[in-house]
Amino acid sequence: MDDKKKKLFDAAHVLFLERGFKDTGISDISGLADVAVGSFYLYFQSKEDVFSQVYNRENEEIKRLILEKVSLDDDPVKLIHEVINRIFKLSTNNAILKDWFLNQKNISSQNEMAVQDSLIYSILSKLIDRWVLQDKINSDMTKVRIIGLFDALIVINSHKKEIETEDFDQVLDDMITGVLRVVLK
Repeated sequence: MDDKKKKLFDAAHVLFLERGFKDTGISDISGLADVAVGSFYLYFQSKEDVFSQVYNRENEEIKRLILEKVSLDDDPVKLIHEVINRIFKLSTNNAILKDWFLNQKNISSQNEMAVQDSLIYSILSKLIDRWVLQDKINSDMTKVRIIGLFDALIVINSHKKEIETEDFDQVLDDMITGVLRVVLK
């Protein structure tokens, strides 16, 4: 990566983590990188473009961290609880991943594979494919439906402050168990 592009990319990464997508401007990124604003456009088409690239790197790093800590051969119920809990733990305070969930359409326009490569989709997709081969999935379940169920859990998790319970983690765990009862044989 060109030195200026790397400086801009690294500055964008820092600022998107600290401030999020909405509160970070191209001039902020260029200023932190000590690169002229005009030079930004030599390397990136827009703020969405640099965010998409930063997101891709962040997403891959989080996936790597999760997959190195789990065994894909574990019992599906135990494994999915562990994977989902790790995803929530690693992404809850990560402004880049949060903003991706909120701005999927903008980012997807910058990266056709953003949804397929996303943290939740890519890990679950790998697990579902594995479970299909092992004949562990109920016959009426489709991959799209299963992903939709787990996407719904992410939406619920992102609104946990609105759900008035002191035991949210247990409620979420119960919901994961319920989803798995529908999905698995």
